[in-house]
Amino acid sequence: MSTLRAMWHAALLQVALTRRDPEHALILLIAPMQTTTMLALTVTEHRTDAVANAVLAPGLIGLWVAALDYAGRIVPEDRWAGRFSPMVAAPVPLGPVVAGRVAMVVLVGAAAFAESWLVAALGFGRVLTVADPALFVLAVAVTCLATVGTATLLSAVLTVSRARDVLQNSLGYPFYILGGILVPVAVLPGWLHPFSHVVFLSWSAELLRDAVHGNAHGWPRSVAAILGLGAAAMAAGLWLTGRYVDQARRNGTVGFA
Repeated sequence: MSTLRAMWHAALLQVALTRRDPEHALILLIAPMQTTTMLALTVTEHRTDAVANAVLAPGLIGLWVAALDYAGRIVPEDRWAGRFSPMVAAPVPLGPVVAGRVAMVVLVGAAAFAESWLVAALGFGRVLTVADPALFVLAVAVTCLATVGTATLLSAVLTVSRARDVLQNSLGYPFYILGGILVPVAVLPGWLHPFSHVVFLSWSAELLRDAVHGNAHGWPRSVAAILGLGAAAMAAGLWLTGRYVDQARRNGTVGFA
């Protein structure tokens, strides 16, 4: 079975699991509340220039939360449900299976962008007009791809870590800041900029804002950076997942949590 076909079947498996246990779609309930809070602040302070950021931020947060919240639970949940042993015994590497399942969760998280736009339009009368729709769609697409790659790496890191819950709880707000989600990277202290540049969210947030305002002159560089960082994370995640499975086989711990 090819890698893409394995990922497709893994995505279908995730659809079936989500239908039985839709907790992974809870981000769709959180995004409207986040949009309401951010927009209320911008309207109260009469910051019309910050409306775009207030609408885009919940969408990016939704993607990150969907990836981070679910990524670290794939293997532990599979062990508890008895799915891990058959997956390891299958002739398909576990890495693409994890990536395919994460991709479906990320796709659900991407719906937060549409929710934020609707909340702004219907709840506050602020219709966010996108100056460059084609570039905006491209930015969302490459951001989703990079999120899948990063989530695959997070899944492997959190699986092998003994402090999974601590890492999950601590990888939220620091990345909202470094990723330029809450505020643009340009207003952060200069010594933080190099760290922001290795977080794909910083490129995504800037590209999305530029697409909204219609001044994305350097968009090829941003797209390349997003895809490059996502691909690097995916490669590292697949490698680390393979190492984890090999170690579990050698130690005879495939069937144990």
